[in-house]
Amino acid sequence: MSVCSLQMSAAPAVSTTRDFIRIAIPMKAGAFCEHFGEARQFRFYEGKRQQRMLDGIGRFDAPAHQPGSLPRWLAAQQVDLLVVSAIGERALIMLADAGIEVCLADGPRAPDQLAHAAHAGRLPRATMLNSRCHGHHGHADDCHSY
Repeated sequence: MSVCSLQMSAAPAVSTTRDFIRIAIPMKAGAFCEHFGEARQFRFYEGKRQQRMLDGIGRFDAPAHQPGSLPRWLAAQQVDLLVVSAIGERALIMLADAGIEVCLADGPRAPDQLAHAAHAGRLPRATMLNSRCHGHHGHADDCHSY
């Protein structure tokens, strides 16, 4: 099934049962990792939902690279919002099923800037039509499914 032809129902809204939000930024070699499936670490941020202040709570090593491991791990870490540059349809579906909202980075910026932009609602929400992984660089459309 083509990414462009796949229609997905709206992802669940970010959970509001907690008074804080946890944001994850994929990292590789100390910088924002543009390919979700290649992230070696994730930088986590946390802040109050109704405030614009965020605190960095650390960098955490990603689990071993296996299909579905990153979405499951992020859900176990209680992540509410993930910022990516590109993501495949399977990963996007798994994250949505786990209640994790995915936003698209608007360029290669510092992780702190991306987290603050996402928290403020200034980054577009990822959908099947704009997830930017459409069989580029020799991969199938699910290249970021991990």
